[in-house]
Parts: sequence; C-alpha cells; structure tokens
Amino acid sequence: MPRNKLKLVSFVRGLRNLLGVGPHLLLLGLFLEGLTIVIQQWVSFPIRLNLEIQILLTIPCVVACLLGIIWFNRSLNLVEVNLRNGKNELITRGLFTYVRHPLYSTIMITIPPLVIIWFADLLFFIPWVLVILISHYVVSLEERGLIDAFGEDYEEYRKYVPALLPYKGAGGKRYREILGRRRLAARQ
Repeated sequence: MPRNKLKLVSFVRGLRNLLGVGPHLLLLGLFLEGLTIVIQQWVSFPIRLNLEIQILLTIPCVVACLLGIIWFNRSLNLVEVNLRNGKNELITRGLFTYVRHPLYSTIMITIPPLVIIWFADLLFFIPWVLVILISHYVVSLEERGLIDAFGEDYEEYRKYVPALLPYKGAGGKRYREILGRRRLAARQ
C-alpha cells in the first residue's frame, strides 16, 4: 500500500478511535427525543411559553450550541495535529484544559434545552437525563482505555480536570504546571 494511503488509513483509524461512541451517543439522544415526541401524544407536562419567551430563551441556547461546535472543532484540531505527527501523547491543552471529553460535554449542554423550549414540555427532560447517565457510563468505559494508554499521567490529569462539566476552571493548566515541576525536579 502506498505510504500516503497508509497515513490516511492511520489518521482515519485514529480519528474514529478519538470520536469513539460520541456520534452514536448523539444519534441515541436524537432517537430518544424522537421517541419522546411520539410519547408526548399520551403523556405530557406542558409549560406555557409564548413565542417571545421561546425566542428569548433560544438565543442563549443557540449561542451555547455555536460555542459548543467551535469548542468541539478546536478539540478535533488539537487531536488532528497530534495524530498527523504520529504522536501518542495525552492532550491537556486547549479545551482539554477544562473537560476531558469535550464532545460529550457539547452534546449534553447544548441540544436538550432547545428541544425543551420549542416543544414546551417538561417531558423532554427524560431523554436529557438518560443521555447524561449514558454519557457518564460511556466516559467510565473509555477512561479505562485511556488509563491503559497513558497510565499515571492520565490518573493525575483526572484529578484536576472534570470529565464532562467544566466546573473546576482551568484544571488542565494546573495539571501541566505540576507535571512541569515534577519533570524539572526529576532532571535535577
């Protein structure tokens, strides 16, 4: 096989490994939302929202969606550079400074509020809760592989950076500072 084709195959495999079940999780979320639309015929918990309020609530959700897309795209760019260079290093900069799994964060934070607003029914909290639970399960499965691949470095990174919700601030920056100090001490 030509060298360029091997590089492309390797890159595609690396990208597929990176995305893992993320696209499947998104499809599952959409399926659950669709199922909820069907169930809504029999069970409903409507909330009263007029068009002005729906539009007003939609603006921050759309902004969050766009920021989520940008966030995820920047994460992919970091990983793409890593894969193209043939490296197998733990990425802790960029958006990985704030969460360990930016794809799942984007899915969880952006899509469900829009559905709840436009269908004006609290029934749509159910798929959101299911996606959050499934995301935590998927993250725990994926992290086993990450621990196998990166060992103590990943364990330490986990202490500073949350998996899905960026509530610890720039934990990855603190992780890199501590790692840098340890490497400097090891050299001396």
